[in-house]
Amino acid sequence: MGLGKTIQSIAFLQEVHGAGVRGPFLVIAPLSTITNWEREFGTWTSLNTIVYHGSLASRQMIQQYEMYCKDTKGRLIPGAYKFDALITTFEMILSDCPELREIEWRCVVIDEAHRLKNRHCKLLDSLKHMDLEHKVLLTGTPLQNTVEELFSLLHFLEPTQFPSEAEFLKDFGDLKTEEQVQKLQALLKPMMLRRLKEDVEKNLAPKQETIIEVELTNAQKRLYRAILERNFAYLARGAGHGNVPNLLNTMMELRKCCNHPYLINGAEEQIVAELRESLPTPAPPDLALQALVRSAGKLVLLDKLLPRLRAGGHKVLVFSQMVRCLDILEDYLIQKRRPDSDRFVFLLCTRAGGLGINLTAADTCIIFDSDWNPQNDLQAQARCHRIGQSKAVKVYRLITRNSYEREMFDKASLKLGLDKAVLQSM
Repeated sequence: MGLGKTIQSIAFLQEVHGAGVRGPFLVIAPLSTITNWEREFGTWTSLNTIVYHGSLASRQMIQQYEMYCKDTKGRLIPGAYKFDALITTFEMILSDCPELREIEWRCVVIDEAHRLKNRHCKLLDSLKHMDLEHKVLLTGTPLQNTVEELFSLLHFLEPTQFPSEAEFLKDFGDLKTEEQVQKLQALLKPMMLRRLKEDVEKNLAPKQETIIEVELTNAQKRLYRAILERNFAYLARGAGHGNVPNLLNTMMELRKCCNHPYLINGAEEQIVAELRESLPTPAPPDLALQALVRSAGKLVLLDKLLPRLRAGGHKVLVFSQMVRCLDILEDYLIQKRRPDSDRFVFLLCTRAGGLGINLTAADTCIIFDSDWNPQNDLQAQARCHRIGQSKAVKVYRLITRNSYEREMFDKASLKLGLDKAVLQSM
């Protein structure tokens, strides 16, 4: 996470190419990072690199003019390619492109390789049908939830050395003893190059995380209880016909309520109407903004915190699991923005915006709601706490007190113990 995996991998491909291994090389990366990969290839290597992505028509153009060598009669020359390295996305691999399966790849580099953690995922199945001589996996979080996920990566790399999941789990499934941990570490050491931030940058600015517990507002408490009791009559107030909240996934509805009640269908109209009745007439012009802020404990806190951060000259990243929650935060920020103010807040979805991008201009990170997988939150924090960051980084994690969200965070935090026991002690 910000330790130079991209440049190190590119330098490796340049080195083996200079030693006579002519490729072709394949790089598979998230869509949001392929522009960065292309730029770094151009900066650090002399390899002829193409990006293979886009519509069918654009890919056909790439095949026609950039991929294959032809003889004097315009016929394709088998095994002769114009490019040295090809950058593509996971989506292209999943779309089952036959033109990529036909190529004998000397080496594949897979960025954010923890996407392969599910042994039965379609991505792994697609990769197994490709001719990949050597494999390099890049990830800052190889061990996220269980040892089964680690086996999936190892089996992909060395299927002959790790043929049986049952045998692997028999040896390492529970990791109850120090002997088991040491044996697993001995297996991993020859296959893994692991770096920590302090190994690469001795003077990296520190990171401090503060957990802030917020209270549910009265509006949130009423909705929270109604969701727990499955009180459809209460939840339907303010909701249009056919717009009653679906409580099939009660836990998700509780998470929505903890973030902002407007995420519950029909709640906005009900809350605005109640606030209008409680205020003297005529209603103030900022009634909608008052209702937006007052109805959510996290937004009440954010409304006090952001002005102080801006006055201190900080730039802020706000991460949330829910795109609709980011939409609500965007509405709030638009209404609060002064005409002469500069943008200092960047809203990102934790999983989409937490991979492969460098945002060291920011020095403050707000985790609006936590992920079930704590590694995703660490990935998000690493967007600003990485090599090149000259300021101390402050992380604020917002958690609703005495709620499902608090219990979820406590359980998710236990997952970090597996990573700490196996990898951090290597």
